[in-house]
Amino acid sequence: MTKKPIAAMLEVSYKSLSDLGYSVAKKSDAAKLDGKFAVEHIAGFPEAITSEARDELNIGFRLRASELPDYQPIEYAVVDGNYIPVSQLKGELPKERYIVSVASAYSYSQQQFGAMKRDNPQLYAIVQSLRERVSKYSSGCLSDLKTAARKYLKTQNPVSDTRAATLAFIEYLDKTFDTMITRCDNAAARGNDDTADKAKLKDAIVAFKSKYPAYNK
Repeated sequence: MTKKPIAAMLEVSYKSLSDLGYSVAKKSDAAKLDGKFAVEHIAGFPEAITSEARDELNIGFRLRASELPDYQPIEYAVVDGNYIPVSQLKGELPKERYIVSVASAYSYSQQQFGAMKRDNPQLYAIVQSLRERVSKYSSGCLSDLKTAARKYLKTQNPVSDTRAATLAFIEYLDKTFDTMITRCDNAAARGNDDTADKAKLKDAIVAFKSKYPAYNK
């Protein structure tokens, strides 16, 4: 059985606006389930996310990107030291060829990728360009997931517009402090941010509360 080209698989055709509406509603329901799962399995999401959770999500985002037409593998041949797509060449192909794909672009360690920039700048530029495009795609996917998570949380904690507008400032401060502590935990867990000190942050919050009148009534 012959498989359909991926581009054809992505084409959509609606018979009517009601058909479109059904499709939109179905995708909306799926997005809510995605948001629910993310909230239940990623601590602090969507306001915070650990580097481990982000890395695992990126694996899935990249896998999907690899299925899309814009990120399909491209084979390059080395001609007189230049990397040229094989599709642009005629006749017998050079023996030195490289296939650049989403999987191969992310297969290099940080050290290997750094060495490529020095030793093979042309190949580095090709791989880096693909990584940047996939990274942008992944960021968009994560943004969509955060939106879905916020919508899910809103259904779990319904607050009227009037109540939200009149939320006491002291409540806003408490929520902000909680978010600050969560983000500090995440930053400290990554181990690459010397400014994330949970103990000092808590001391600073205590000092703030001791000075702010609303906390001392």
